[in-house]
Amino acid sequence: MPENLAGQDLRTRSFASTDMSGANLAGSNLAEGDLFDVNLSGANLSGANLSGAELSDATATSANFSGANLSGARIKGAYLWSANLTGADLSGANLTDANLTGANLSGANLTGANLSRVNGLETANLSGVIGYSPKA
Repeated sequence: MPENLAGQDLRTRSFASTDMSGANLAGSNLAEGDLFDVNLSGANLSGANLSGAELSDATATSANFSGANLSGARIKGAYLWSANLTGADLSGANLTDANLTGANLSGANLTGANLSRVNGLETANLSGVIGYSPKA
């Protein structure tokens, strides 16, 4: 059964390599948290604070990050297939080698984000994205 950690103060906590698929983390404070290689598939992180968090190699297929603060987060090599990042703040985040196939980034802030070698941007919804212009 998925965990309900909505609205919790989980700053600097480590959930590395944990299966948190389907968990409810809406509105939680996970700033500077260690979520390396965590499974967040289908999890609800809407409105969560993940600023400066380590999410490299995480699997977050169909996860809901709408309105989440991911500024300065390390999301290298993460799988964000069909993830909902609507209105998320990804400013200054490092998404090197991440996979955003089918992700919804409408209205997201990508100012200063590192998008080197990101896969799947051509299939992502980028309408109204701030700080990013697709190459022609």
